[in-house]
Amino acid sequence: MARIISIFLAALLLAHFWAGPAAVADVFKKYEKVIYIDQLKQVGAAYENGKKIMEFPVLTGDDEKTTNPGVYIIGMKVQDYFSRKYQVPMPYSLFFDMRARKAVHEGEVPPPEQRREVATHGCVHVEQPHMEWLFEWAEVGKTRVVIYGWRSEE
Repeated sequence: MARIISIFLAALLLAHFWAGPAAVADVFKKYEKVIYIDQLKQVGAAYENGKKIMEFPVLTGDDEKTTNPGVYIIGMKVQDYFSRKYQVPMPYSLFFDMRARKAVHEGEVPPPEQRREVATHGCVHVEQPHMEWLFEWAEVGKTRVVIYGWRSEE
């Protein structure tokens, strides 16, 4: 039930922003800095003033441990964060969902042909050198994180 509600709310939100090609451009122009994550393609991009300035591979959560679509804001940056819950380091963490403690952070991203076999616990993994650059570039309280779609098409 929670997944259905999440899908419905995400669809409403995304319909607002993704009504057409012009609306897509407006999302990236509305905010100075945007980190865009396309879950179906497992690709991310950094946009500044509406222009794509970098693209990079990502790894997101799956149907069991989701990375929920939506528009978020960076709430906290921690360079050397350690997750007590999962007992793993999460370098260069950009927290976008403070309640669920989900972040874009440095982590392994397998080759494209293997990405469907593994998943995160809901965070977004980005490898070096991209993650360190994103960490330095992103601003707390200003940079938006747009999570688009789900990993599966269902």
